[in-house]
Amino acid sequence: MAASRLGSLCSLNLLKVSCFQQVWHSAPLYRTTLTHLPRQSQWRTPLRKFHQRSRRRDDIVEQKNGYPTYRDLLKPLGFTIMFSGACFAGSMVWQYEMTRLKAKKIISNWISNEGRDVFYPKSHSFRSHVNMWWNSLSDGQKYVVSIIGANVLVFLAWRLPSAQPTLMKYFCSNPNSAAPCWSMLLSAFSQYNFMHLFTNMYVLWSFSNVALNLFGKEQFLAFYLSSATVASLLSYCVKITRCQFTPSVGASGALMAVLGAVCLTYPNAQLSIAFIGDIIPHSFSASAVLKVIIAFDTVGVLAGWKFFDHAAHLGGMLFGLWYVTYGRKLIWEQRESVQKWWHHIRGDP
Repeated sequence: MAASRLGSLCSLNLLKVSCFQQVWHSAPLYRTTLTHLPRQSQWRTPLRKFHQRSRRRDDIVEQKNGYPTYRDLLKPLGFTIMFSGACFAGSMVWQYEMTRLKAKKIISNWISNEGRDVFYPKSHSFRSHVNMWWNSLSDGQKYVVSIIGANVLVFLAWRLPSAQPTLMKYFCSNPNSAAPCWSMLLSAFSQYNFMHLFTNMYVLWSFSNVALNLFGKEQFLAFYLSSATVASLLSYCVKITRCQFTPSVGASGALMAVLGAVCLTYPNAQLSIAFIGDIIPHSFSASAVLKVIIAFDTVGVLAGWKFFDHAAHLGGMLFGLWYVTYGRKLIWEQRESVQKWWHHIRGDP
């Protein structure tokens, strides 16, 4: 009996190997996926299901198809902390440098009586109109326009077939990607279609003036970039929990942080839906909009809705609320020590 069982088991294994070889040579895409998997995941995972049923779920997921686990969140978490710290420290130094440069301009009479830089008109009419429009913007609005321009460039790059592999690697937020850390940031500059691009950039421009008055251009840029990584980090956590690794793109996580910060600071402000308010007059208080968005994204995360990345939306919103309530006092209001340290390095003007 033992010999017959051993013979049947050997024949069954040979049958599996022959079927695997047929699939290997007939399906190149399937082979490409398997070549990136660990050797243990290719051969031992089907057998372990029969011998180790009592193992924990996270251990099984770790061995299954080489998918990331909670341990793989350590690098994205460290990247989020280090990158956010570098953004705020760099913004503090940037604010010092801008103040120093403005003092030099005042001494050298490079600034007009209104406190703005002196510009000279361009020769051609188109360049003159562009120059006049650009000079009419505040310094903060110019940086917002630069963010919008970066999103437009990435959107156009998606239309180039030769650039799509690089964009899939670095501009799609996914814990299972080849560059999970940098994609947390760069995915905030990637929009998948024109309506997606237009909606996000319209919201960014609509709230830019209020956000710039609230933070200032240096603090706003650090806050915007940091919120993008924090939103992606929470998205990673939910994707690993559900073992669903669909790539995510878009600036909505960072925009939710801006929206949450503005609505919490001005809870009685009246908001309306873009373009619909001109047809059907309506308005909502900022506090009501804040509660509805948080409730909607929370339900989306718990129910597993896949149309939006609700985890990224909720992560950005919670980061915006935390920063306005506690983070600004803990981080930005302590910038004087960093600026004094930088002034000691730079020396007197």
